[in-house]
Amino acid sequence: MTEFPELRIRLIVSDLDGTLLDSNHTVTPLTERALHDAIGQGVLFTVATGKTFPSTKALIQQFDIRIPVICGNGTTVHAPDGTIIHEDPIPLEYALEAIHMAEAVGMVPVVYAGSDLLTTIRDENVGVLVAHHEPEPIVVPDLKAALSNGHRPHKLILMQEHDHHMVEEFQAQLEQVFAGRAQVLRSGLASLVELLPIGVTKGTALAFILDLLNIPAEQVIAFGDNCNDLDMICRAGIGVAMGHAPDDVRSKADYVTGTNDDDGVGHALNTFVLRYLEEK
Repeated sequence: MTEFPELRIRLIVSDLDGTLLDSNHTVTPLTERALHDAIGQGVLFTVATGKTFPSTKALIQQFDIRIPVICGNGTTVHAPDGTIIHEDPIPLEYALEAIHMAEAVGMVPVVYAGSDLLTTIRDENVGVLVAHHEPEPIVVPDLKAALSNGHRPHKLILMQEHDHHMVEEFQAQLEQVFAGRAQVLRSGLASLVELLPIGVTKGTALAFILDLLNIPAEQVIAFGDNCNDLDMICRAGIGVAMGHAPDDVRSKADYVTGTNDDDGVGHALNTFVLRYLEEK
C-alpha cells in the first residue's frame, strides 16, 4: 500500500453515483458509520456530483453538511441551503449552438440551469434523469427563448436512450465543433454526452471551497469513480479511485479502494482518516 505523510485529514469530499452511493442509490451502513465517526471527530464532509443541487438535499440532511457542495460537475457550488455561491456557466451562444445540433439529429437536449433542468419534452430520456434523483424538469416550448429570458445555462446534456451508437457519433461531432471552446464529457450513463465550460471541473470547484475554508489540498481525501472525478482526485492530498473505475482513473489515483457495493469509501476512511484520528 502507498505510504502517505501523517497529515490529519480535515475534509472528505465524495462523488455520489458509483462512489458514495451503492447500486441501490443508498449509502452502505459501514460507509455511513465511518462518515459519521469522522464528522463526529471534527472532519468536514461534502459531496461533488454531476447532478443538480436537489439531488444532494437528502445527503445534506443525512450527514448534516454545513459547508458548500459541488454540483453540475463543478459548474456550480452551492451553500447547504441551495444558494449558488460560485458558478462557471457555459456561454449562451455555445449552449444554443449545441441545442441546435442535438435537435437536428434527434438527440434530446437538457439544460442544467442552476438547480433546474430545462427541456422541451418530458420523455423516457428525461425519465432516466429523474430515476437518478434529479428534479422533475421544467418543460418549456422553446429552449432558446427560456435561456434568453432569465435562465442561465451551466452545462448541457444531450441524450438518446434508445440509440447509444447515436450518442457516440454525436460525441465525435461535438468534440470537432467545440474543440478549444468547450469540453465534451462522457461519464456515467451511456445514453448521454455532456457539454461543459472549458477548464471547469469538480477539481476547480474544490479549489474554490478550499480557498473559502482555508484548507490546504494536502489535508483533503477525495473519492470518485469516473473521468469527471479525475481532476478532483488528482488535486487532493489523498485521491481515491473506486475499484470499478476506468483504468486511467485508477492509474492516476493515490489509492484504489473497493467498489461502491463493497464499502469502498468506508474502508478507505477507516484506513486514512479514522485510524489516524484514533492514534492521536
